[in-house]
Amino acid sequence: MARPENRSEARALSLTLPTETFNYLVLLASLGKLGRTENEVATHILVRETYAMIERRFHEARIPPPAEEGGA
Repeated sequence: MARPENRSEARALSLTLPTETFNYLVLLASLGKLGRTENEVATHILVRETYAMIERRFHEARIPPPAEEGGA
C-alpha cells in the first residue's frame, strides 16, 4: 500500500519536520517498524493516513463556525 506498483506512478515530495518527529521516524526505522529508513517510514505513514482520509471523505467535511457567545 505504501508504494505504487509501478514506480513511474510515484511522485517525489520533500518535507521539513520538527526534530522530535524526525527522530521518532529514525527510531521506528531502526526498530524495523514500517520501513528500513526514516523516508520509508514517513512514506508509509503519509500514504496510510491519506488513504484513510479519502475513505472518510475528509475532503468533503465542513467544520462548523464557532457558536457565538453572548446573551445577557
